[in-house]
Amino acid sequence: MPFGPWLVLALAGLLFFALPNFPEPTPSPNLRALLPYPKAVRERLVALHLQNKASLHLVLGEKAARAYDRLLRLELSNQRAGKRSAFGSPEEALFAAQRWVEAIGQAQRQRRVDLGGLPTAPHHVLPHAQEIRAAAGALRIPAGVLAAIVDNEQYGGDKALGLSRGVREAADALAQDLASLQGQAPFSRTLGLAQMSWEDALKQEERLRRFGAWDPSRPFPRTEAEARAALEEPYLNLLFTASRLRGYFNAILGLSPVDTRVLEDPWLYYLGPAWHNYPLRAQNLETWEDSFHGFFKGLLYQVVLEGYWRLEGQTLVPLKVFGPGTEAPPSANPPRFFP
Repeated sequence: MPFGPWLVLALAGLLFFALPNFPEPTPSPNLRALLPYPKAVRERLVALHLQNKASLHLVLGEKAARAYDRLLRLELSNQRAGKRSAFGSPEEALFAAQRWVEAIGQAQRQRRVDLGGLPTAPHHVLPHAQEIRAAAGALRIPAGVLAAIVDNEQYGGDKALGLSRGVREAADALAQDLASLQGQAPFSRTLGLAQMSWEDALKQEERLRRFGAWDPSRPFPRTEAEARAALEEPYLNLLFTASRLRGYFNAILGLSPVDTRVLEDPWLYYLGPAWHNYPLRAQNLETWEDSFHGFFKGLLYQVVLEGYWRLEGQTLVPLKVFGPGTEAPPSANPPRFFP
Protein backbone atom coordinates (compact mmCIF):
# COMPACT_ATOMS: atom_id res chain seq x y z
CA MET A 1 0.00 0.00 0.00
CA PRO A 2 1.61 3.34 -1.04
CA PHE A 3 2.39 5.94 1.63
CA GLY A 4 -0.14 8.70 1.80
CA PRO A 5 0.75 12.40 1.63
CA TRP A 6 0.02 12.83 5.37
CA LEU A 7 2.63 10.24 6.32
CA VAL A 8 5.22 11.97 4.11
CA LEU A 9 4.44 15.30 5.75
CA ALA A 10 4.69 13.76 9.22
CA LEU A 11 8.10 12.27 8.42
CA ALA A 12 9.29 15.63 7.07
CA GLY A 13 8.15 17.30 10.29
CA LEU A 14 10.05 14.81 12.43
CA LEU A 15 13.19 15.32 10.38
CA PHE A 16 12.84 19.09 10.74
CA PHE A 17 12.67 18.92 14.52
CA ALA A 18 15.51 16.38 14.64
CA LEU A 19 17.96 18.65 12.80
CA PRO A 20 20.58 20.36 14.95
CA ASN A 21 19.59 23.81 16.09
CA PHE A 22 22.41 26.23 15.31
CA PRO A 23 22.17 29.32 17.53
CA GLU A 24 21.82 32.69 15.95
CA PRO A 25 24.88 34.98 16.20
CA THR A 26 24.90 36.85 19.49
CA PRO A 27 23.79 40.44 18.88
CA SER A 28 26.29 43.16 19.65
CA PRO A 29 25.70 44.22 23.27
CA ASN A 30 24.40 47.69 23.94
CA LEU A 31 27.37 49.86 24.83
CA ARG A 32 25.61 51.85 27.56
CA ALA A 33 24.50 48.62 29.24
CA LEU A 34 28.17 47.66 29.53
CA LEU A 35 29.09 50.86 31.37
CA PRO A 36 27.94 50.65 35.03
CA TYR A 37 28.42 54.33 35.82
CA PRO A 38 26.25 57.35 36.60
CA LYS A 39 24.76 58.90 33.49
CA ALA A 40 27.25 61.75 33.17
CA VAL A 41 30.27 59.42 33.40
CA ARG A 42 28.63 56.85 31.13
CA GLU A 43 27.95 59.40 28.40
CA ARG A 44 31.51 60.71 28.63
CA LEU A 45 32.85 57.18 28.08
CA VAL A 46 30.44 56.56 25.21
CA ALA A 47 31.68 59.77 23.61
CA LEU A 48 35.29 58.63 24.06
CA HIS A 49 34.52 55.29 22.42
CA LEU A 50 32.80 56.96 19.49
CA GLN A 51 35.73 59.35 19.15
CA ASN A 52 38.18 56.42 19.02
CA LYS A 53 36.02 54.66 16.47
CA ALA A 54 35.65 57.77 14.31
CA SER A 55 39.40 58.39 14.40
CA LEU A 56 40.17 54.85 13.24
CA HIS A 57 37.52 55.17 10.54
CA LEU A 58 39.18 58.33 9.29
CA VAL A 59 42.70 56.87 9.43
CA LEU A 60 42.26 53.20 8.43
CA GLY A 61 38.72 52.89 7.11
CA GLU A 62 35.34 51.48 8.12
CA LYS A 63 36.41 47.85 8.58
CA ALA A 64 39.18 48.73 11.03
CA ALA A 65 36.77 50.95 12.99
CA ARG A 66 34.20 48.16 13.16
CA ALA A 67 36.85 45.69 14.33
CA TYR A 68 37.82 48.10 17.11
CA ASP A 69 34.19 48.48 18.13
CA ARG A 70 33.83 44.70 18.24
CA LEU A 71 36.95 44.29 20.38
CA LEU A 72 35.93 46.99 22.85
CA ARG A 73 32.46 45.56 23.34
CA LEU A 74 33.97 42.10 23.74
CA GLU A 75 36.36 43.37 26.42
CA LEU A 76 33.56 45.14 28.30
CA SER A 77 31.27 42.10 28.00
CA ASN A 78 34.00 39.89 29.43
CA GLN A 79 34.45 42.30 32.33
CA ARG A 80 30.72 42.18 33.10
CA ALA A 81 30.55 38.38 32.80
CA GLY A 82 33.61 37.76 34.96
CA LYS A 83 35.50 36.17 32.08
CA ARG A 84 39.16 36.77 31.31
CA SER A 85 39.59 40.44 30.38
CA ALA A 86 42.55 42.73 29.78
CA PHE A 87 41.42 45.40 32.26
CA GLY A 88 39.52 45.67 35.50
CA SER A 89 37.22 48.49 34.39
CA PRO A 90 35.72 49.98 31.22
CA GLU A 91 37.53 53.27 31.86
CA GLU A 92 40.95 51.57 31.77
CA ALA A 93 40.11 49.79 28.52
CA LEU A 94 38.83 52.94 26.80
CA PHE A 95 41.77 55.09 27.84
CA ALA A 96 44.23 52.39 26.70
CA ALA A 97 42.44 52.21 23.36
CA GLN A 98 42.64 56.01 23.07
CA ARG A 99 46.43 55.89 23.50
CA TRP A 100 46.75 53.27 20.79
CA VAL A 101 44.50 55.18 18.40
CA GLU A 102 46.59 58.31 18.93
CA ALA A 103 49.79 56.39 18.10
CA ILE A 104 48.23 54.82 15.00
CA GLY A 105 47.07 58.24 13.79
CA GLN A 106 50.55 59.69 14.29
CA ALA A 107 52.08 56.85 12.28
CA GLN A 108 49.55 57.17 9.47
CA ARG A 109 50.30 60.90 9.21
CA GLN A 110 54.07 60.21 9.23
CA ARG A 111 54.52 62.13 12.48
CA ARG A 112 56.64 61.23 15.48
CA VAL A 113 54.91 58.29 17.18
CA ASP A 114 54.88 58.49 20.97
CA LEU A 115 54.87 54.92 22.36
CA GLY A 116 55.34 56.00 25.99
CA GLY A 117 53.20 53.92 28.33
CA LEU A 118 52.26 51.38 25.65
CA PRO A 119 53.34 47.75 26.19
CA THR A 120 55.31 47.40 22.99
CA ALA A 121 58.81 46.39 21.90
CA PRO A 122 59.55 47.95 18.49
CA HIS A 123 63.31 47.50 19.02
CA HIS A 124 62.72 43.76 18.53
CA VAL A 125 60.31 44.11 15.59
CA LEU A 126 61.67 46.82 13.31
CA PRO A 127 65.09 45.25 12.66
CA HIS A 128 63.18 42.32 11.16
CA ALA A 129 60.70 44.38 9.13
CA GLN A 130 61.84 42.91 5.82
CA GLU A 131 61.54 39.32 7.04
CA ILE A 132 58.13 40.00 8.58
CA ARG A 133 56.76 41.51 5.37
CA ALA A 134 58.21 38.68 3.27
CA ALA A 135 56.89 35.87 5.48
CA ALA A 136 53.42 37.41 5.81
CA GLY A 137 53.28 38.13 2.09
CA ALA A 138 54.24 34.55 1.27
CA LEU A 139 51.18 33.26 3.16
CA ARG A 140 49.00 36.23 2.09
CA ILE A 141 48.14 37.48 5.55
CA PRO A 142 48.58 41.04 6.92
CA ALA A 143 52.15 41.79 7.98
CA GLY A 144 50.83 43.62 11.04
CA VAL A 145 49.44 40.39 12.47
CA LEU A 146 52.83 38.72 12.34
CA ALA A 147 54.58 41.83 13.70
CA ALA A 148 52.15 41.98 16.63
CA ILE A 149 52.95 38.37 17.54
CA VAL A 150 56.67 39.07 17.49
CA ASP A 151 56.13 42.16 19.63
CA ASN A 152 54.01 40.26 22.16
CA GLU A 153 56.52 37.44 22.48
CA GLN A 154 59.59 39.66 22.68
CA TYR A 155 57.95 42.17 25.01
CA GLY A 156 57.14 39.28 27.34
CA GLY A 157 60.76 38.13 27.12
CA ASP A 158 61.95 41.54 28.26
CA LYS A 159 59.99 41.40 31.52
CA ALA A 160 61.53 40.79 34.95
CA LEU A 161 64.70 42.75 34.09
CA GLY A 162 65.70 40.26 31.43
CA LEU A 163 65.38 37.18 33.67
CA SER A 164 62.68 35.64 31.49
CA ARG A 165 64.72 36.14 28.32
CA GLY A 166 67.90 34.82 29.92
CA VAL A 167 66.20 31.67 31.18
CA ARG A 168 64.52 31.13 27.81
CA GLU A 169 67.73 31.50 25.82
CA ALA A 170 69.67 29.19 28.15
CA ALA A 171 66.92 26.56 27.91
CA ASP A 172 66.84 26.85 24.11
CA ALA A 173 70.60 26.32 23.86
CA LEU A 174 70.53 23.28 26.15
CA ALA A 175 67.53 21.84 24.30
CA GLN A 176 69.30 22.24 20.95
CA ASP A 177 72.31 20.34 22.29
CA LEU A 178 70.13 17.55 23.66
CA ALA A 179 68.14 17.32 20.43
CA SER A 180 71.34 17.06 18.40
CA LEU A 181 72.88 14.42 20.68
CA GLN A 182 69.83 12.40 21.77
CA GLY A 183 67.27 13.26 19.09
CA GLN A 184 64.87 15.00 21.47
CA ALA A 185 64.65 17.40 24.42
CA PRO A 186 62.01 17.24 27.16
CA PHE A 187 61.60 21.02 27.50
CA SER A 188 61.90 24.36 25.65
CA ARG A 189 59.40 23.52 22.94
CA THR A 190 59.07 27.04 21.50
CA LEU A 191 61.85 29.30 20.32
CA GLY A 192 62.85 32.22 18.14
CA LEU A 193 61.31 35.57 17.28
CA ALA A 194 57.70 34.42 17.38
CA GLN A 195 58.22 31.57 19.87
CA MET A 196 57.19 28.93 17.36
CA SER A 197 57.17 25.30 18.48
CA TRP A 198 59.39 22.86 16.64
CA GLU A 199 56.54 20.29 16.52
CA ASP A 200 54.27 22.74 14.66
CA ALA A 201 57.11 23.73 12.34
CA LEU A 202 57.41 20.13 11.11
CA LYS A 203 53.71 20.16 10.12
CA GLN A 204 53.93 23.13 7.75
CA GLU A 205 55.55 21.55 4.69
CA GLU A 206 52.42 20.89 2.64
CA ARG A 207 50.99 24.39 3.14
CA LEU A 208 54.31 26.13 2.47
CA ARG A 209 54.77 24.23 -0.78
CA ARG A 210 51.16 24.95 -1.83
CA PHE A 211 51.79 28.68 -1.41
CA GLY A 212 55.13 28.42 -3.18
CA ALA A 213 56.71 29.80 -0.02
CA TRP A 214 59.40 27.15 0.54
CA ASP A 215 62.71 27.28 -1.30
CA PRO A 216 62.68 23.99 -3.27
CA SER A 217 66.48 23.85 -3.19
CA ARG A 218 66.44 23.66 0.62
CA PRO A 219 65.59 20.36 2.36
CA PHE A 220 62.60 20.64 4.65
CA PRO A 221 63.33 19.86 8.34
CA ARG A 222 62.55 16.26 9.31
CA THR A 223 63.79 15.99 12.89
CA GLU A 224 63.53 17.97 16.09
CA ALA A 225 67.14 19.09 15.81
CA GLU A 226 66.66 20.27 12.22
CA ALA A 227 63.44 22.09 13.13
CA ARG A 228 65.13 23.82 16.06
CA ALA A 229 68.02 24.90 13.88
CA ALA A 230 65.61 26.30 11.26
CA LEU A 231 63.61 28.21 13.86
CA GLU A 232 66.74 30.01 15.02
CA GLU A 233 66.78 31.74 11.61
CA PRO A 234 64.51 34.80 11.89
CA TYR A 235 62.93 34.47 8.45
CA LEU A 236 62.17 30.76 8.78
CA ASN A 237 60.79 31.26 12.26
CA LEU A 238 58.42 33.88 10.86
CA LEU A 239 57.59 31.77 7.81
CA PHE A 240 56.59 28.75 9.90
CA THR A 241 54.57 31.01 12.20
CA ALA A 242 52.77 32.64 9.26
CA SER A 243 51.97 29.21 7.82
CA ARG A 244 50.50 28.00 11.09
CA LEU A 245 48.43 31.19 11.32
CA ARG A 246 47.18 30.76 7.77
CA GLY A 247 45.90 27.29 8.59
CA TYR A 248 44.01 28.69 11.58
CA PHE A 249 42.59 31.61 9.60
CA ASN A 250 41.32 29.33 6.84
CA ALA A 251 39.59 27.16 9.45
CA ILE A 252 38.05 30.00 11.49
CA LEU A 253 36.86 31.83 8.36
CA GLY A 254 35.26 28.68 6.93
CA LEU A 255 37.65 28.50 3.97
CA SER A 256 39.00 25.36 2.41
CA PRO A 257 42.32 24.16 3.86
CA VAL A 258 43.84 24.64 0.39
CA ASP A 259 42.51 28.21 -0.06
CA THR A 260 45.31 30.64 -0.93
CA ARG A 261 43.43 33.93 -1.40
CA VAL A 262 44.74 37.15 0.18
CA LEU A 263 43.27 37.76 3.67
CA GLU A 264 42.82 41.36 4.81
CA ASP A 265 40.01 41.50 7.41
CA PRO A 266 41.12 43.75 10.33
CA TRP A 267 39.58 41.29 12.83
CA LEU A 268 42.61 39.10 12.07
CA TYR A 269 44.61 41.53 14.19
CA TYR A 270 42.73 40.20 17.22
CA LEU A 271 42.47 36.56 16.14
CA GLY A 272 46.14 36.11 15.22
CA PRO A 273 47.86 37.32 18.42
CA ALA A 274 45.11 35.81 20.59
CA TRP A 275 45.25 32.36 19.03
CA HIS A 276 49.05 32.26 18.83
CA ASN A 277 49.36 33.22 22.50
CA TYR A 278 46.55 31.12 23.99
CA PRO A 279 44.31 29.11 21.59
CA LEU A 280 41.75 28.04 24.21
CA ARG A 281 41.19 31.58 25.41
CA ALA A 282 40.89 32.78 21.83
CA GLN A 283 38.33 30.06 21.08
CA ASN A 284 36.35 31.27 24.08
CA LEU A 285 36.56 34.89 22.81
CA GLU A 286 38.28 36.00 25.97
CA THR A 287 40.37 39.17 26.09
CA TRP A 288 43.65 39.54 27.92
CA GLU A 289 46.77 41.68 27.58
CA ASP A 290 48.31 39.98 24.56
CA SER A 291 45.04 39.78 22.64
CA PHE A 292 43.77 43.29 23.44
CA HIS A 293 47.07 45.08 22.89
CA GLY A 294 47.93 42.69 20.06
CA PHE A 295 44.98 44.00 18.03
CA PHE A 296 46.25 47.58 18.23
CA LYS A 297 49.87 46.51 17.68
CA GLY A 298 48.75 44.84 14.47
CA LEU A 299 47.06 47.99 13.20
CA LEU A 300 50.06 50.11 14.18
CA TYR A 301 52.69 47.86 12.60
CA GLN A 302 50.63 47.48 9.43
CA VAL A 303 51.14 51.22 8.99
CA VAL A 304 54.70 51.43 10.35
CA LEU A 305 56.06 48.60 8.20
CA GLU A 306 55.16 50.57 5.09
CA GLY A 307 57.61 53.36 5.96
CA TYR A 308 61.08 54.10 7.25
CA TRP A 309 61.63 54.87 10.93
CA ARG A 310 64.27 55.53 13.55
CA LEU A 311 63.67 54.68 17.20
CA GLU A 312 64.55 57.31 19.79
CA GLY A 313 63.78 55.91 23.23
CA GLN A 314 60.01 55.34 23.17
CA THR A 315 59.43 57.46 20.07
CA LEU A 316 59.32 56.37 16.44
CA VAL A 317 60.72 59.06 14.18
CA PRO A 318 59.84 58.98 10.45
CA LEU A 319 62.71 59.18 8.01
CA LYS A 320 62.55 60.94 4.68
CA VAL A 321 63.58 58.71 1.81
CA PHE A 322 65.14 60.44 -1.14
CA GLY A 323 64.52 59.17 -4.62
CA PRO A 324 64.39 60.29 -8.26
CA GLY A 325 63.27 63.88 -8.57
CA THR A 326 64.12 64.95 -5.04
CA GLU A 327 66.36 67.91 -4.39
CA ALA A 328 69.05 66.19 -2.34
CA PRO A 329 70.44 62.82 -3.44
CA PRO A 330 70.71 60.07 -0.83
CA SER A 331 74.13 59.18 0.55
CA ALA A 332 73.12 55.51 0.75
CA ASN A 333 70.09 53.29 0.52
CA PRO A 334 68.56 53.58 4.00
CA PRO A 335 67.44 50.40 5.78
CA ARG A 336 63.99 50.10 7.29
CA PHE A 337 65.28 50.72 10.79
CA PHE A 338 68.13 52.54 12.46
CA PRO A 339 68.95 51.73 16.09
